[in-house]
This record gives sequence, C-alpha cells and structure tokens, in this order.
Amino acid sequence: MSARDHPEFISLVPDRSPHEVVGERVVMLPGITMEILTTRRIELDRWVLEELNDPYWRLYLPTTGEAAVWTGSGSGRIETRLVPGEAYLISPRTTISSRNPGPFGKWYVHFTLGPSADRARPGIYPIVVTGPMKSALAGCEGAATRYPWSSASLVVEALQQLPADIWRDHRIDPRLERALEFMHANLTRKLTCADVAKFAGLSVRSLNQLFRQQIETTPMRALLDFRLDKACRLLRHNNDSIEQIASETGFPNRYYLSRMLKQHRGTSPAAYRRGQV
Repeated sequence: MSARDHPEFISLVPDRSPHEVVGERVVMLPGITMEILTTRRIELDRWVLEELNDPYWRLYLPTTGEAAVWTGSGSGRIETRLVPGEAYLISPRTTISSRNPGPFGKWYVHFTLGPSADRARPGIYPIVVTGPMKSALAGCEGAATRYPWSSASLVVEALQQLPADIWRDHRIDPRLERALEFMHANLTRKLTCADVAKFAGLSVRSLNQLFRQQIETTPMRALLDFRLDKACRLLRHNNDSIEQIASETGFPNRYYLSRMLKQHRGTSPAAYRRGQV
C-alpha cells in the first residue's frame, strides 16, 4: 500500500528513500524562526531615545522607577508609560522616543521571528505579565547557561497576547513567502530576480507583480532591506568590524554598506552601533 494508492495518506519521506513513513496528516502548522539577539537587565540614570527605529522586536519589562515611550509627534503623539510589573512589546520598524524623569530599571529582550512574522504592524503593545512569564524572568535572573531558554519562554508568552490583526502579511501568497525565505537565507549570495523567481516557481514578471501587489516593493529592494536589517542587528549586538559585517550581509565592502545604510536608514554604521536600547 502506498500514498499514491490512498490519497488520504501522505508520505513523509521522499520517494525511493530506504525509510517508509506513511500516515494521515492530522495537523500541520507553519514553521517559524526565532532568534534571541540579547537579553539584559539594566539600571539607567538617563534614557533618551530620539526617533529610534530598529528592524527587530523589543520586549521591555520595567523593574524600578518610571519612564515613557512614544510614537509620532505633536497631535499624533501616542505615549505609553512603562510601569514596573507590566510588559511591553514593540514591533520591528516602530519609530520610538523615550524619556525617564528619574532612575529606571528594566529587563529587555531583542529578538526576530523571520521574514514573514517580522512584518507585523508597527506599534507599542502593553502585555500582561503572566505566571509563566514571572517564572521565566526568575530563570533569567539566575541563568548561568549560554542557551536563552528563559528568554524564549518570555517571548513566546508575550507574543500570544498580541492582537491577531497586527500580522499584516499573515495571508501572503505561499510563493511570495518562499521567495522571502529564500532571500533571507541567502543574503551573502549574488542573487538576481531570476534566481528568486526560479526558486518560487514563478516567472520574473509574475514575481515582480506579486511583490508589488502584496508587500508594495520590488524583490531587489526587499533583498536590500533584509541585508540592511541583518547589518543593523550585527552592528548593535556584536563587536565584528564593519568590514566583516559587510561581508556577512552580502555587501561588497564597508563603503557600500555605509552608503546604503545612509541612503535608506539615514545613519552610518558607527552611529547606529552607538544607538541606545
């Protein structure tokens, strides 16, 4: 009996494999990539952000004192006061400013979720600190391991409280999702539209149309954004030289990386590296 003879069954291994695993697909959930960039507890005398915009998620858990973060300005300003005992998720590419009137302590986690899930609607989202989050936070306090399991638990618990409608692109075409994943996984390669289209099973023309219709950009601009996003993460979270970071993110040299970062993010690698948390 084979999967071909009984279409209600699905083979879970390739044809002509020496293994045989045949059964019914009961539940199938999409995959996701979580990368914990850093987890820290800090005590701040002064915390002044001026329209900071980063390509990764932030989870803030205030511990002492008080502070405020906001988006927008003038009549469009939306302010959120950071209260000890509460938590706050800030989605990627949210432009935020902050002030603290006195000493302020917090835990924070910076993380990414992959090319699709990082396309959430920008915003600052208050989160209830649940029992499992308190346990995970206690684990962070006493952590003596290189593996951030407690950080991951904090993030997962917090993410489950987000409103479903912030995931702008959760229904994107599967072919577009394949294209995005392919680009994200191959940043150091000299990719062309033809390479991406072939992997996604599309013509170059259809690929361009799909990108413009669903995420309002071109494939090559999306690739550039992925490269700049990764460069920003590396600049903020490790001590590699700018030349090394350029190589790791698909730029021919540090000068080209600097030019693209200045042109598209309005900053230099050195200035971005000095940015605040």
